[in-house]
Amino acid sequence: MPKNMKNTSTLGIGCLLATGLTLSLRENANAEFVLSGFSGVSSAFNSNLHLHENNGTDLTFHDASYKTRDFESPLYYGGRLTYFLDRQSPWGFGLEFFHSKVYLDEGSSVHVTGTRNGAPVNDTEPVSNTFYDFNCSHGLNYLTADTFYRFFLGPPDGKSFLTRIQPYLGLGLGITIPHVEVELANQPRFEEYEFGGLGVQAMAGVSFAITKHIQLFTEYKFTYADLDKLDFSTGATSGNITFNSMANHLIFGASYRF
Repeated sequence: MPKNMKNTSTLGIGCLLATGLTLSLRENANAEFVLSGFSGVSSAFNSNLHLHENNGTDLTFHDASYKTRDFESPLYYGGRLTYFLDRQSPWGFGLEFFHSKVYLDEGSSVHVTGTRNGAPVNDTEPVSNTFYDFNCSHGLNYLTADTFYRFFLGPPDGKSFLTRIQPYLGLGLGITIPHVEVELANQPRFEEYEFGGLGVQAMAGVSFAITKHIQLFTEYKFTYADLDKLDFSTGATSGNITFNSMANHLIFGASYRF
């Protein structure tokens, strides 16, 4: 797979395959599908950020901090299609896409080690000395295949109040597609979608059935993204950025069961 994601043909093929799989599985009359949409908020953990440039700069920003700015456009959003083996089965399998964001906190000062233009660096300095901006504001996007286990608090086909409440756990594994935006000191800005690497999520949530087909739900997620060597080119300078993004998420959404 190429490093840079210059078009969405791969995602288009994936959507077609997912649609075909859905239609095929739907032939099982006992199967249950849940189509969900959601939004939410997230909070990113601190982590080291590594900057490599072709001019002799090779720096590590230790314990750098990040912001998520979920209430600024573009907003946090996501969607999921889940297939349960039948309406009484606790096991479900799904495809999920969600758009989160991450911004390097350029206003902070951190310990920086390595070399800058070939000269050694080992000091605490403002991040803004190097980065005017670094973010994935148009998405640290996740595309994952998920597995769910749901808990029935009452008979699956019962009419009690407890039947409407359904806790669940889940795990997801897939890829990340970050929109890399880099502006280094005294350099032109770079923006491009790229293939970011492995994306993992773990979630725990609870849904509440409003009607036979409509559910509301809330969910906690923990996500991990291995963002290895995100390439950039700003005029005469090119290089890459590596960091691991970990975050807590709290989402709210609605589902349609069919």
